[in-house]
Amino acid sequence: MSILKSICKFFCPDCSTPEPTKPETLLSYKEIVSMLTAYDKTRPETHHKMFGFEDSRVNTFNFADVKNYLAYAEKLADEKGIKLTGISFVKGVYTQDTTKDKEYMNHENLMYLPKAMVNGEEVLIDLVNSTKEKIVTFKERLGRYGYNWNYDNAKDFKANEAAKQQEKQEVKSAKMSLLAEDSESFVANFSHISPPH
Repeated sequence: MSILKSICKFFCPDCSTPEPTKPETLLSYKEIVSMLTAYDKTRPETHHKMFGFEDSRVNTFNFADVKNYLAYAEKLADEKGIKLTGISFVKGVYTQDTTKDKEYMNHENLMYLPKAMVNGEEVLIDLVNSTKEKIVTFKERLGRYGYNWNYDNAKDFKANEAAKQQEKQEVKSAKMSLLAEDSESFVANFSHISPPH
């Protein structure tokens, strides 16, 4: 037992940290190979065709940094009375504003942040700006920067997809309308019809 754990146990015998157990989420190599093969068959070639390069495949985080992040998240959540339900990894892309390493430019990256229950739904949250009185969601914070986050639940995602389709249709209709108003053609339709005359 470490010295720190011994000291903590001495001052607070009931505050013991549970011993880690084997995670139930560990994969077998058969499952891993299945997932890697599916990725190989569906992602790299498509990405290469679209962007001209194969994208990031591995994101490595410093173990101590992740461990500290999780401990700090627990500390903030405890101070604010927030029960964390998970951690999510969100894909992004490095830009000139977010990396100094030119080799990373335009490559995918992963950002991680906590989830909690808000109004009966599990959503990504901004733990730093949340208080005991109000949990601030990731969606709310991104909205302040003009970004519409639609990935907390299927309902938001489907509504966003429907809005995109509606917007495409409106753009198409507007283009058609502009074309009809602004262009002449050599098609005529002012004739006398028969029958009745």
